[in-house]
Amino acid sequence: MATLTELEARRDRLLMRQESLQQRISHGDKTVYFDLEQAEKALARLDREISKVGKRRIIRHLRVNSNKDL
Repeated sequence: MATLTELEARRDRLLMRQESLQQRISHGDKTVYFDLEQAEKALARLDREISKVGKRRIIRHLRVNSNKDL
């Protein structure tokens, strides 16, 4: 699983790409429409992963074994 900094870097790169995406491109008499929903879904998925990693706590257990009474 990726670390929090890696996920945030991926999210930043995706946001930069998403800003440069265009929904419609026209050339002459031809027009192409793109569905930008995939980028939005990927961004939502990254946000969910970041929230999961951010909430993770480290739980440590200390077990002491001794032959003498403490």
